[in-house]
Amino acid sequence: MHFGKPVLIALLSLTILSGCAQSTATTTPKIVTHTKTSYVSKRTAADTAAWSSAKAVSRANAASAKQLSQQSSTLTQAGSEASSQSSALTASHSSAHSAAVAASSSIAASTSSVLAASVSSSHEAAKAASKAAAQQADTAATSTQTSSAASTTNNANHFSGDTDTAQTGRIIGNRNSKIYHIETGHNYHMAGKNAVYFDTEAAAQAAGYRKSLR
Repeated sequence: MHFGKPVLIALLSLTILSGCAQSTATTTPKIVTHTKTSYVSKRTAADTAAWSSAKAVSRANAASAKQLSQQSSTLTQAGSEASSQSSALTASHSSAHSAAVAASSSIAASTSSVLAASVSSSHEAAKAASKAAAQQADTAATSTQTSSAASTTNNANHFSGDTDTAQTGRIIGNRNSKIYHIETGHNYHMAGKNAVYFDTEAAAQAAGYRKSLR
């Protein structure tokens, strides 16, 4: 018990000191709070500036994206127009090629027809010329044979026969050659069976006879 009071006093002293310490600790945070408030205000201004800068960058990026989108749309439209023009050119080329092929076929057919007609015409002309030449040859041969026969008959009449045309005193025709002789002409001798007598030249000519030129 002798030591009880000093211990109690010591405990009370410690309690008082502890209360003072707590009181001091309670007033100190006001200064810290003021410092923190100032720091937060500075950070808020910096964040506002950063946000404004970020917003400006975002707007710039949005404008750039919009411009790129417009350029992409323009390029897409240009590509579509180019594709349409290419299709139109292809169709035009195909149409022109078809027209050229049709024109070439038409020209070829026309040329073939003209050539065929020309060949046919030439063939017909050659055939007609050949026929005409054959007819002329036949006519010439017939004329030659007739002349030869007449010459032979005249020669025979001139050199043979029992009738003398110059001595009868009448017009005598040869039924084979259809030629008549007058009494004052050359004396021809002919077979009596071929002699035809006429009183006048008119009668002989009416019967189809012609006068001898010799």
